[in-house]
Amino acid sequence: MVESEILKIPGIGKKAAKTLEDCGFNTIEKITKSNAEELSQLPGIGKVTAEKIIDGAKEIQKAAVPAKKAPAKAPAKKAPAKAPIKVTTKKPIPKPKILKPEVKDDSPLPSVKKTPVKTQVTIIKPEISPATKIAIQKTPHFPKIKKKRVTKKKKPAKKKTISKTYGVINNVVHDKIGKSKNRSAVMKLYDLEFPLEKYLGRKVTVTFPKSNKQIIGTITRIHGKRSSIDKTVIVRFKQGISPHILTAKGKIQ
Repeated sequence: MVESEILKIPGIGKKAAKTLEDCGFNTIEKITKSNAEELSQLPGIGKVTAEKIIDGAKEIQKAAVPAKKAPAKAPAKKAPAKAPIKVTTKKPIPKPKILKPEVKDDSPLPSVKKTPVKTQVTIIKPEISPATKIAIQKTPHFPKIKKKRVTKKKKPAKKKTISKTYGVINNVVHDKIGKSKNRSAVMKLYDLEFPLEKYLGRKVTVTFPKSNKQIIGTITRIHGKRSSIDKTVIVRFKQGISPHILTAKGKIQ
C-alpha cells in the first residue's frame, strides 16, 4: 500500500484522508487552493479541522519548494573611448556697427497761404416764347386749400327717461319764515312705479292750467302721516308761486 500525500499533513487521520480523497481532494495542491467552507461541508470534518488541514498543507508546500538562487550579476560594460577633440582656430566675430540716432527737426514749417480759386458759374436762363407767356397769363390762379381739421365726433347725449308717474297740486304751503311769496306746494302722485321714499330729490315740471307756464321744482319730503294712503309729497320751487298753481299737473323726470 502506497501512502498518500495527505497523510503527511499534521493533525489528519486515515478517515479524514479517505473522505478527502473520495471527494476529489487527493493532493496537497488541491487542498491549498480550496477554502475552509468547502472542506467543512464534507462529512466528519468541522470548520476548525478544515482550517488546520489547509494551514498544514501550505507549510508542507513551502518546505518542498527549494530557495531560489540570486541571479549572477552581468559583467560591467566598458565605456567607449572618447574621440580626441580637434582644436580649430576660430575667426574673430566682427563687432556690429552702432547707428547714430537721427535728430528730428521740430521747428514749425513756414506757413504757406493758399489762394482760393474762383470758379465762375454761368446761369443759363431758358428762353420763353411769347406764346408760352400768353398761356401762363391766361391760366387761372388757384388758392391754396387748407386742410380740414379732424374733429372728434361727440357722443350723443343720453335721453332722459320720463317716468309714467304724474302729480296734481292740491294746496300751497305757507312758509314759516314770513316771506311774502310762498315756494312750496303739496302734490298728490298717481301711477306710482316705486315707493314714495325713492321719489325724494327728483325734479318735477309743473305747467299752469291757464297760461301753460312751466316751473321746475324738486320733491323734498313726504307730506302727512297717512303717506301710504294719501301718496302726497311736498315740492319746493326756486321762485315764489301763487294760488293759480292749484290743480296744475306735474311730470316727474
